[in-house]
Amino acid sequence: MPDDNLAEEAAAFPRGRMRHALPHLVGHLDVSAQAEPTSDTRTGRAAGNLLESRLNRRCLLAGLALSVSGVVGAALHLGMGRSGGGKWFGGAATFLRPSGPVLSRADGQIIENLDIYAPQGHGITILHQGVIVRSCRIRHAMGSGIYARGAAGIRLQDLEIDHVGVPPSGTGPSQNRNNIELESCPDAIIIRVEASRGSSNIYVVDCPGTQMSFLELHDARGPFPRGQNVQFNRSPDTSLEEFSAENGPTSWTEDNISVFHSDRCAVRRGLVFYNNSPTGAGVMLEGSFNCLVEDVDAVQQGNGAFSAVPQGKVGSGGCSFNRCRSRDTYNEPRDGRDAPTSNGLSFHTRISEGAEKHSVRDCCVYALANPGNIIWETAAVHAGWSIERKTFDPRPPLRLAFNWR
Repeated sequence: MPDDNLAEEAAAFPRGRMRHALPHLVGHLDVSAQAEPTSDTRTGRAAGNLLESRLNRRCLLAGLALSVSGVVGAALHLGMGRSGGGKWFGGAATFLRPSGPVLSRADGQIIENLDIYAPQGHGITILHQGVIVRSCRIRHAMGSGIYARGAAGIRLQDLEIDHVGVPPSGTGPSQNRNNIELESCPDAIIIRVEASRGSSNIYVVDCPGTQMSFLELHDARGPFPRGQNVQFNRSPDTSLEEFSAENGPTSWTEDNISVFHSDRCAVRRGLVFYNNSPTGAGVMLEGSFNCLVEDVDAVQQGNGAFSAVPQGKVGSGGCSFNRCRSRDTYNEPRDGRDAPTSNGLSFHTRISEGAEKHSVRDCCVYALANPGNIIWETAAVHAGWSIERKTFDPRPPLRLAFNWR
């Protein structure tokens, strides 16, 4: 049953318009393909100790056997094993061959073991079906890291992608410099990818059935309409699991995770951290029906942690938020951007006329900037919704480790 105080406050509290760091994190989840965790100079990105309790579902890492003809790059052998201290490691180190931009040339091609620098254009362009890109580092300046169009069934695996064409902080120079952009690529698989500083880290449009997992995403830069760590656009039946979507004062965000006009999508087991958009949310289900958000933590959100709403003439209904948690929100201008337009709302739920109501079950909030502004509007959710006030430690961010660094 809903918290009586929250229900009272939800009915009475005035709301503003709504569109559509935690000071420290306790531990890091290290999903590693090498003997020792690595670190880099970005704040808060040192790999920490492995959490044994969550290891089992994170052990389908890399090194999956793939036998498809047509290979670009050197041969890779990546095994799996166990060492002392609860760490997982791979086989021999992977040596990446320096490369300029790459263009796919055949269905089923494998592109692997490359260190790609693309000062202009896309790092990798894929125009064929069933292409596999694995074990590559990609730095792109004036295009996307990977751009694919009409490439059904592609697989992107074990990739480190960084947009190096952005200023030190603030909005990016173009909305078309995503780390990964897929267009009309049904049944794509994206697994074990670290992506940073893209217009959006991952943007998929008209890609039904896409599966994403084990994603470490950082510092989305926009400009609008980009600014998401992940966005599904017209991509029903898509899933995102085992991820962290982290931004900070250098970012220019919209929603951390955006499910836009995409029905029956699932977002599970993730962390959305920091948002400075006046109109963005941690997880936004916009113009989408029958979606699921489950076991996701939202930290340092302002305009909203979780949202399911119609968009224009496209309706919304039947979405579920299960065991979702929000803490350390803000309700003032941030990083040179306006204050949140929702006055610090946590859960935003609306449905279109005649649509099934949404569900909110076993959720909780803690340390809110606006403690009375929890959920609106309750008429759009099934009776028995439950949001509890209680302290919790957020999920640890994902930390990938590749054996070329």
